[in-house]
Amino acid sequence: MRNLILTGACLLSTALVGCQQTPPANDQLDAVLWTQTSIEHELIYRQQFANATRQLDVALADPSWDALPFPPRNLSGLPPAVVVDIDETLLDNVPLNARDIINNQVYSYDRWNTWVDQAKAQALPGAVAFLHAAQQKGVKVYYLTNREHSQVAATVANLRLRGFPVESDEQVLAASTPTGHCESAGYGKNCRRQWVANHARVLLMAGDSLGDFVQAEHNTLAAQRKAVEPYVGWLGQRWFLLPNPSYGNWYSAPYADDEKLPFARKRQLKQQALQLQE
Repeated sequence: MRNLILTGACLLSTALVGCQQTPPANDQLDAVLWTQTSIEHELIYRQQFANATRQLDVALADPSWDALPFPPRNLSGLPPAVVVDIDETLLDNVPLNARDIINNQVYSYDRWNTWVDQAKAQALPGAVAFLHAAQQKGVKVYYLTNREHSQVAATVANLRLRGFPVESDEQVLAASTPTGHCESAGYGKNCRRQWVANHARVLLMAGDSLGDFVQAEHNTLAAQRKAVEPYVGWLGQRWFLLPNPSYGNWYSAPYADDEKLPFARKRQLKQQALQLQE
């Protein structure tokens, strides 16, 4: 009865301090709703992949063109390639977030692993056509994903089910992959990018997170701005960034990536990170 009274009071007054909803609000509701129901989400993906497809010929025609954030290197004799992230870039995993919202559950690695094994994720708009256009031009695709190395087989199966060009499992470079001796690099992608740099001239990169392009020193906005500043001119030309309002480094930055904190404390720190115009 007390919960019913409190809930009614919350509905009647927005001035109550500390008033909680029952059940508690899920932070991802509006983000997932936008992702799944807005035409804007679909059109942004189509726009970005269409632009990336047009840039392929521009990049191929310039032998000095390189999309990797490394010092100038000898590109002579290196075959062309593109580097793409998978989750929320090529494959749509948001139905898993939607299920958590409906069931009022927090994120679960067990449910994520089951989802990956089931290979249910659908292709995002424009992604398959872009990579087939690249393949038809003789451009190899490298999939740099932070899925676990043990999930490569299931990931390849999912990609092939949706029509993505994957000739070999070796094209999928997952977290802590032994390829390039990157086991100790964990989820950072620099080591994997360096391995690709040794084997290809990278024309374009696509992803939904800054870490899909360049690695910042810290998970702070200031550090991320510093890392990307030298490459801002590459956006829309060599780098194609896609929207992900559901999760990412930004989500955990307010609570310093400390996943042991209780939900209420995380929410408090995220609220404190909001900027109000006086």
